[in-house]
Amino acid sequence: MPRPAGKPGKARQRRPPDAADTASAKAPERTQRERLVDAMIELAAEAGYQAVSVAKVSSRARVSSATFYEQFDGKESCFLAAYREARRRVFRRMPLVPDAGSTWSDATRLTLGGLIEGLRSDPDAGRVLFVEAFAGGPRVREQRERLLRWYEDRALSFLDGMPRDGESLDIPVAALEGAVRSILARHLRTQSEERLPQLLDDMLAWVACYSMPAGTARWSTGPGALLPEQPARARRPSSERRRLPRGRHGLPSGVVARSQRTRIVLGTAEVMMAKGYAQATITDIVAAAGVARDVFYAHFTDKQSVFLAAQQYASQHLIDTCATEYFSARDWPERVWRALRTLLGLTAENPSISHLRLVECHAAGPAAIRSTDEILRSATIFLEEGYAHRPQAQSLPRLCSQAITGAVFEVIYRHVARGEAAALPRHLPELTYIALTPFTGREEAIGLVEGLSASQAGSSLHTVET
Repeated sequence: MPRPAGKPGKARQRRPPDAADTASAKAPERTQRERLVDAMIELAAEAGYQAVSVAKVSSRARVSSATFYEQFDGKESCFLAAYREARRRVFRRMPLVPDAGSTWSDATRLTLGGLIEGLRSDPDAGRVLFVEAFAGGPRVREQRERLLRWYEDRALSFLDGMPRDGESLDIPVAALEGAVRSILARHLRTQSEERLPQLLDDMLAWVACYSMPAGTARWSTGPGALLPEQPARARRPSSERRRLPRGRHGLPSGVVARSQRTRIVLGTAEVMMAKGYAQATITDIVAAAGVARDVFYAHFTDKQSVFLAAQQYASQHLIDTCATEYFSARDWPERVWRALRTLLGLTAENPSISHLRLVECHAAGPAAIRSTDEILRSATIFLEEGYAHRPQAQSLPRLCSQAITGAVFEVIYRHVARGEAAALPRHLPELTYIALTPFTGREEAIGLVEGLSASQAGSSLHTVET
């Protein structure tokens, strides 16, 4: 009997997913467009989207560049077609609509099992779908968002339809997707997708931490998961915050150099947010920074070097500040609350730097992506105390830390990518609940977060009255 789709098994020989299953059948001739799409998938998976050129894709597909432009209007449109094809290849083994009567556990195991099998069978398509799509430009990001919205609607409909005597899940679907994507992407980047089936039970164990009786109100998407809206505070333009006085000022050369470097870094962030990494130029950056071109080259060698410096500038400050706040509290749950409060506040207050650090990093090449991965791995340190919070937490798989950071990152990433970073501080209860629940249990996490929310509201009211 053929093995049912969706259940992990031995890796199959890599081949086009539309090839015939029998060795004797002859595969249909690939059209020029299909060969170009296949070439884009292969090259993007091998070297990353930013390293791919029209000439390379044409050469791999054995067609001329003129033929390429007969099929596509540019590199991004070809990658958009490659993204759609990669999605078809990977998801063909994945049941997107669970069977009626399935439990969330059965449906999740079947869905993740099918997804993992698809990634193992076609890892190139998996890398395009879960890694390189973030670097593919606004049209690909829009496709990703549409796919996620489609899946979220169906997942919520399934969870809301659980029988009253069954179980559902109390976690935003976006966070669930972010956790899964983070785990899958890390293994795809390191070409260790063969290990993914071994992680399936650990992933399910993490998801199970958010189970709740069906028919119960979902706290994580209810009003308690958001802080009240606060009046917007006026912010001075960044150019006013970073410029030195004009004319002779007698400042030491070191102070001047630091000021110039900071202006260039912040100018880079502004340009990246406005135009994106691929379209940004040195001319744009020096204009935004208000420095001469030779001043730029006195500090940086090219666009990528200043991007990496800007990324490091933001990330180091973020980690240091979050760590300081984390250790300012006595109890671990409040430590997590304070670290997340700082993270969300800094992200909201610095939208251009946040966009560079979280969105454009995927377009800036492997070094920038590695830096982002290092930050996510560093963030798991804040969760280590959770495994000792109660006896039940000691048996949790260590994958929980990566899943939680992936879930939190997804919520933050979506807000920043949509230009909605200012709304992030309101999500502090939601993200703290996601971080605490596996270690404390759902009911205790809700109680802790509601208490911390009330405490912060009281503190804010006292500050206003004072």
